[in-house]
Amino acid sequence: MTVTLKQLEVFHAIVVAGSISQTTRVLGLSQPTISQQLAKLEDKLGSQLIHRGRSENMRLTAAGEYWYKVASRVLGAIDEAEQEHRILFDEKRLTLHFGTTPSLRGRFLEVAAQTALEIRQFARFDFEWALTSDEIVEMINTRRINCGVVSGSSVEDHKSSLYIEHLCRDKIVWTVPSTIPDDVIAEVLETGQPPKAPFDALTRFVDVTSIVPWRERSDNWYRSTLPFASPFFGCVTHQAAVDIVAAGLATTHSPMSLLPNLPNQVRKRIKVYDLDEHARDVVLVMPKHLLSLKPFAMFRERISEYVRTTYEEARRHEEVRPMPGRQHFAPQAAE
Repeated sequence: MTVTLKQLEVFHAIVVAGSISQTTRVLGLSQPTISQQLAKLEDKLGSQLIHRGRSENMRLTAAGEYWYKVASRVLGAIDEAEQEHRILFDEKRLTLHFGTTPSLRGRFLEVAAQTALEIRQFARFDFEWALTSDEIVEMINTRRINCGVVSGSSVEDHKSSLYIEHLCRDKIVWTVPSTIPDDVIAEVLETGQPPKAPFDALTRFVDVTSIVPWRERSDNWYRSTLPFASPFFGCVTHQAAVDIVAAGLATTHSPMSLLPNLPNQVRKRIKVYDLDEHARDVVLVMPKHLLSLKPFAMFRERISEYVRTTYEEARRHEEVRPMPGRQHFAPQAAE
């Protein structure tokens, strides 16, 4: 008996997802089916691939490390062959599956869709989104999508399998209700004392849960700069957090890339302040083998050109104010 493609696919998905239970979400298979496929593969190889234990952290054996690399190469080669087949023999089926997060969507979805339309060998453009960049990278690794724009910190462990191109630095800004005057903000930052009504929105901030990689630094900023402010509100997206700020109820930290995705009625009710050097890296990612195919190479080139020209020009016109007073994030990059 030989190792099957299905067994390699299941084993690869287990490693990417991090556990058998999480793999059910990735593959849409039941946990017993996934466990059975893994057991059959180990039985055929005569080797244990994954250490069994009570810990949630999955660890590969030496054989598991070897076969994960084999599975990545085999599945990548098949994916590349399928894509090239569509280019050579079935142009109508070549699809660009693009993914990103809600905060990056406003900057990149439109240009990605327009670019796919202009490259004639793409017959369809599908958009997928996830709450975090880590989820988008997982979707690329399990071949649910073939391209994405994500935070640079999410691809640090995937440099061997993914093509990664730095696009820009996305500043993190402080978003405040527009009804609060600059002199009130400056006084609060200078004295560290809470403001009186009707400016008590400065005593509350919106916590965008643990999915934000720079959440700890954001919490530290509030503790040191506005020690009286409490995380009264919690949200799972930056857009929802900004909606609460626009209602005049609190402040929040959000990425600058979110701004063009906001409705005009929201933009009019907020103002944003530059938090100095606090930023995240934004990167374009896709499986390395796809760059050998002309449509994907063209897509990469045009997205990069957009960022170098149109995107950077648009950033200069964003209404980001200098921070009143001298309270900033420490000058280092966000993950």
